[in-house]
Amino acid sequence: MNDKPVILFGGKGGVGKTTCSAAVAAYCAASGEKTIVVTSDMTPSLSDIFEETIGDTVKQIDKNLAAVEISQDAIVARWKAKFSRDFYDILSQLIDIDALDGESRHQLLDYIGSAPSLREETMLDLIVDMVEQGDYDRVIWDTAPAGETLNLLDMPRSIRKHLRAGAKVFEGLDKIGKQLIGRRSIADTMDEWIMLSDKLARFIHDKTAFVIVANPETLVVKHVIRLMRTLADYALPVRGMIVNCVIENADSDILRAMRQNQQEHLSKLRSLAAGLPIAFLPRSPREITGKKALRDAGESLCRQLGIA
Repeated sequence: MNDKPVILFGGKGGVGKTTCSAAVAAYCAASGEKTIVVTSDMTPSLSDIFEETIGDTVKQIDKNLAAVEISQDAIVARWKAKFSRDFYDILSQLIDIDALDGESRHQLLDYIGSAPSLREETMLDLIVDMVEQGDYDRVIWDTAPAGETLNLLDMPRSIRKHLRAGAKVFEGLDKIGKQLIGRRSIADTMDEWIMLSDKLARFIHDKTAFVIVANPETLVVKHVIRLMRTLADYALPVRGMIVNCVIENADSDILRAMRQNQQEHLSKLRSLAAGLPIAFLPRSPREITGKKALRDAGESLCRQLGIA
C-alpha cells in the first residue's frame, strides 16, 4: 500500500467515526498488515463495537489487530513519565516546590498534565512512538469529535509559539536563565520542547492522512464544509470521505422521503470531496459489531477509498 502509516478518522460527533475506523482496521489486519486502532474519544465505544473488553492498555483482538482506548488518566501518566521531571526542575527555580507536601506536588503536576494542549501533544507523541518503534504497519486513529481534533492540528503551532516566547523571557532573566538544570538551562529545556513540537508538526503532515466521516444530513454537511476549509488551511492531506447511513432501499413512504432528502446532501458531499475517493456505507437494520461484520464493512470501505 502507498498510504501513509497513520489514518485519522474525524468528523462531527455521532456520524460513525468509531465504527468506520474499526471496520477499516479490521480489514487492514485481515489483509496481513499489523494494525492497531486507537481511540482518543473521551466516551470510547471500541469495546462495544468489537464486543470485547478494551481498555487503556493495548489489547490484542486478532492475529494482526490490536486496539486501545486512551483514557485521560493514561495520557496524564504518560506525560508525567516523559515530561514532569523537566517541569519540576523549571518550577523549582521559580517556587519552593520541595516545601510543598507530597499531595500538593502531585496535584500540581496533575493539573499541568491535564492541560488540553499537553493532552494532545502527549497523544501525538504516543502515536509517533507506535510508528517509529515499527510494531505496526498501520495505525488507525479514531479521533475525538472534530472540535478537539482541530485543537490537535493547531497544537504544534500554538505550543511552539508559546514556548519560544517563554524561552526569550527566561533568557532575559539572568537570575533564572543562568541557573542550570543538571547540564541544561531552562531555555535549553524549552528548546527541546520546541524541537519536539516541530517533530510532531512534521509527523502530522508527512505520516498522517485524514478520512472525513459524514452523514447525509444538513448539520453534518455544514460541519464538513468548515472541516474541509480548516484541513486545507493546515495543508493536511485528506485521504477521502466516508458517507455513512445512506438509504439505498426505500420500501415505505417515510424511507422514500428520507432518501429523497438525502440526495441533496449526497450531491453536496460529492462536490465537497472534489475528486477525492468517497465511500458509501448503507444504512443497515443491524448495527455493525463483531469482527466478521467489521471486516466485511471494512473491505467495502477500503475498496471504495482505494486503501486496499
